[in-house]
Amino acid sequence: MHKQLQHSTQEGWAIHVYNCDRRLLCTLEPSHGWAFTAGLALGLILAILGYNLPHAPAVATPQPPDPDMVAPLQID
Repeated sequence: MHKQLQHSTQEGWAIHVYNCDRRLLCTLEPSHGWAFTAGLALGLILAILGYNLPHAPAVATPQPPDPDMVAPLQID
């Protein structure tokens, strides 16, 4: 009986990053890509919402006192 190899097109992928001494530095898997994409999308949504929020009015600067006004207990 012939045994045939089963080829699966649904295999995952991984990216292995090595340094110059051929030591494994890190491995990137599909979940890392999905987390990165979700983070980008969430950041973009928050940036758009933050940009479109109404801004608080600027604090009014106090006006100088009226020169005709006299303090109630002023002593000359």
